[in-house]
Amino acid sequence: MLIDSNLSFVEHINHIVAKAHARACLIHECFFVCRDTSNLVRAFMTYVRPLLEYYSCVWSPHLKNSIYKVESVQRNFTKRLRGLSNLLYSDRLAALNLPSLELRRLRIDLIWCYKILFGVVDMPVNDFFEFSLVKHTRGHSYKLFKRRSNTCARSSFFSVSV
Repeated sequence: MLIDSNLSFVEHINHIVAKAHARACLIHECFFVCRDTSNLVRAFMTYVRPLLEYYSCVWSPHLKNSIYKVESVQRNFTKRLRGLSNLLYSDRLAALNLPSLELRRLRIDLIWCYKILFGVVDMPVNDFFEFSLVKHTRGHSYKLFKRRSNTCARSSFFSVSV
């Protein structure tokens, strides 16, 4: 992973987006004989999406520009599929039964939060989260306290953003 002196992952995001765009273009070039949409989407999910989701809990973008860059890989890929170029991005995703990459990152973050809270992974809960002291509201006892962060770098950390 590439991290700059401000603890920003912009360089890392630019690097993986360029790599993912290159792989997505190769998929379109390799399947020029058979333009079966389901095979193209399966190849995208196998070869491109793992690049865009690897350790996304750590580098997950919080700036709109970075989120747009990451999402542009899937947006451009689906636009080049036969019969879908004139549809909106959300309609293309619905037609292909694909979630947006932003929604997938949110899901991955929530899964990791669950795994840390319930001891599925060997990580100390107290290093990541602080439980809320307010007990008089309805619901479960796993309400997390969101610490206030004064720096932009700290506000994008996994434990704060979740």
